[in-house]
Amino acid sequence: MTTNPIIQIINLKEDQIEFSLTGADTSMANALRRIMLAETPTMAIDIVEIETNSTVLHDEFLAHRLGLIPLAAPQPIVEAFNYSRDCHCDDMCPACSVRFDLDVHCDEETMEVTSRDLLSNNGDVGPAISATEDQADGRGITIVKLRQGQELKLTAYARKGVGKEHAKWQPVCISTYQFEPNITINFALMEELSVQQKNEWVESCPRGVYKMNALNQVNVDDKLKCIYCNECVIKGDALGKPGLVSVKEYQDRHIFTVETNGQLKPEEVVLSALEVLMSKLKVIQDHLTHA
Repeated sequence: MTTNPIIQIINLKEDQIEFSLTGADTSMANALRRIMLAETPTMAIDIVEIETNSTVLHDEFLAHRLGLIPLAAPQPIVEAFNYSRDCHCDDMCPACSVRFDLDVHCDEETMEVTSRDLLSNNGDVGPAISATEDQADGRGITIVKLRQGQELKLTAYARKGVGKEHAKWQPVCISTYQFEPNITINFALMEELSVQQKNEWVESCPRGVYKMNALNQVNVDDKLKCIYCNECVIKGDALGKPGLVSVKEYQDRHIFTVETNGQLKPEEVVLSALEVLMSKLKVIQDHLTHA
């Protein structure tokens, strides 16, 4: 097995990243996946002090909803915060927490209170904005709806944490991987098929992995679309050509798909998880060295 794992970005969007991890076994790939889910630090509201609440939702319900609002902050800013358990302050301070104030009163028939109404005392940390949400007119995440005369006033404190403590610190919605497909077409057998049979075989793949060119030659168009359904293998057998195609897996090549919830950029999630993984490996190495 290769001793130098390589990461290559396949596709990068504002809230999603696809990348390949080559030269690492499944245990390493799964460790990276689990760290992205459970051990990548982010900021989330952890303490809520409610002064006035005449809404239809009770205090605990509101506190729970506030905790699950994703708070966006650049990864270096998150790393700079202390965990509350490690901070030297008596209660909360700017080094380990961010304060949010919310003070709304409904003077109209109805009013929607959203994450945009949370005012942060730190310009680097604030409620996440959807990639499709208009920056000026977006309404944010709904917290509660008020009727005329109702009001809500509270102070919330965000702290640094990780997903294994509570899901509100989990920076990703999806963190999955699959083995890179190893698809081999037997071209000698393929040439024994008629053009119609080739078309039928190409169309048997529900994901469009294969393509036939102008010269009626069949090739792999996009192997990353393969879902290992084996429909192409079954179709080859039905056409009387067993062994027409072989679909296997590269055991040391993994294709990751990671989708974030807005707390961190997708590339920041991967980099932060790699740093955590490397620190864990260093601890093991140090213990083995001094054992």
